[in-house]
Amino acid sequence: MYQSLFFYIVVILIYSTHPTSPPGSIETGTCLILIAILFLLFYGIVRRRCRAVYRRAVGRNRETLPALYDRLQLQLQTGAVIIFSGMVYGAGLGSVIELLPLAAASEGINNLLGLSAFFLLQTIIWRESHHNFAEKIVLIKPCSAYIKARLHFALGLMVPWLTLLFVIDLLNLLLPEYMALLLQHPLGEIAIFIAFLILFTTATPPLLVHLWNCRKLPDSPLRQKITALCQRQKVGYRQILLWPAFEGRMATAAVVGAFSCSRYLLLTQDLIYLLDDEEIVAVTSHELGHVRYHHLFLFLFFFLSFFICNLLYYDLGIAWALTTAPVVALLESGFVEEKILLSCLEIFPLLTIYFLFFRYIFGFFLRNFERQADLASLDLPGLGSELVAAFTKLGLLLGEAGRKPNWHHFNIPQRITFLKTALKNPDVARRHHRNLKRYLRLYVIVFILITLPGVYWQRHNMIENLHYRYLSIRLEHLLQKEPGQPELWFLLGSFYIESKREAKALKALHRAHQLNPDDPETLNNLAWLLLTTKEQATRDYNLALNLAQKAADLKPEPHILDTLAEACWRLNNTEMAIAIEGGILKNSPDSKRREYYIKQLSKFKQHRP
Repeated sequence: MYQSLFFYIVVILIYSTHPTSPPGSIETGTCLILIAILFLLFYGIVRRRCRAVYRRAVGRNRETLPALYDRLQLQLQTGAVIIFSGMVYGAGLGSVIELLPLAAASEGINNLLGLSAFFLLQTIIWRESHHNFAEKIVLIKPCSAYIKARLHFALGLMVPWLTLLFVIDLLNLLLPEYMALLLQHPLGEIAIFIAFLILFTTATPPLLVHLWNCRKLPDSPLRQKITALCQRQKVGYRQILLWPAFEGRMATAAVVGAFSCSRYLLLTQDLIYLLDDEEIVAVTSHELGHVRYHHLFLFLFFFLSFFICNLLYYDLGIAWALTTAPVVALLESGFVEEKILLSCLEIFPLLTIYFLFFRYIFGFFLRNFERQADLASLDLPGLGSELVAAFTKLGLLLGEAGRKPNWHHFNIPQRITFLKTALKNPDVARRHHRNLKRYLRLYVIVFILITLPGVYWQRHNMIENLHYRYLSIRLEHLLQKEPGQPELWFLLGSFYIESKREAKALKALHRAHQLNPDDPETLNNLAWLLLTTKEQATRDYNLALNLAQKAADLKPEPHILDTLAEACWRLNNTEMAIAIEGGILKNSPDSKRREYYIKQLSKFKQHRP
């Protein structure tokens, strides 16, 4: 399940950052043809790979088949993600969907339709897998029932995300101004994500068990034993359910739901067939261990911490990347369409960080949480030995698949060895609990240390400064080709001002003034910079007054008259400054900068220059 969740999150990220229009001048019809070609190409690849693996499995030890099948599924799922990326970035899938009614106005409908393309790719995998391996792996029969079961499983993981989007669509419709303000602030985005996590942990479990067609475990001695174990360990739950397997090898158990009001204990029928009652109780004690050690809440904390770091550094990282020489050169080369390149800059670094975090950091804690849950069986006499016996049987069932390395579990032999060691030496369990607490404290400390610089940079407009630097670099390169364009020099000087590079701003504005001496905006910006630059040696109040006066004669707008008033004040002509600023407030009562002009007037009246 972890692997499926990983792939679905990747697909959501890919589609969420798709370009807003077809690449270049590609027409909608061409996009549809490209999408169809990619579907056919993927179908051919899947069909060929399934048949090749089936032929390789014929005559081999039956024990090796599950491992071959799992490896095949991983390859095909990875291929589906690659083909889907091609549809989104190369064939303009998102742009085609936005042409459909309501899709452009509703993120929920848009994502539902976009992700449906990935589900179609999945359906190709499921159909060909069933066609080739139904007799070997004992998949659900007929094929339509198998595909339906797989689709329900996938929807159980995707519906929370789609539900959140539809809720946001509804709030945007009912409270557009409030939602706009909420989404503009980082705390608003964090609040929405926390709401999503709460929804995921409370409303999702009942939906999952419904989509997965789970049914109540019948009254029996086994159910009574599980109920007694839950009562003894003080773990609340809503129901104990049978979890139908869509592949016959699914001998497992799970707990879903962080809160007792929506928590379900799941057991597959294969697990009940394979193990005796005491061994199943031991496996259940492992699942209850996740609840007792608060692993589900820790999972939410890991997701929240990753989201916060992403919120603080994602846009910052993209803004920095845009200022690097290779990216600028690629943008100016015309080799890649600009929107496609910018979309790739958004998604691929994020996917890399996502993979590294969940594969190595979260995976490390996940493996140790599983080990800690195994140790929960030692709290009651005899359960530890029963869990060892259960793992031994599961190892025989899984064969090579149970012995291969796993990013989110230790393999079966490792778990058995560790449990046996802990049964002989109780200090092993205590040491593991103690070390895990230390690792969690270290994670929290590192998270705080990483967060603080991000908060500082966000509060000091680092992203805006980087954006101005990026635009400045693009203009510098453009001016090397067209140095006689005063408008470009003016824009470059303005960007330099915004990024606090005043010396360069002065040079650029002087150049713009030389090329177009009668442009009022250039005159105004140059005058303001000569008045306010931090370098005292470069200030020139008399020149600034002349420039500001000329700009005001050409274009007597409030912001230009304010520059003239500032120049008068700095040259000790306070009465003139007050008169000009008062005139601005009188003649422009509805100005967006009215509060600024009031402060300016107050400064002129109360302070000497």
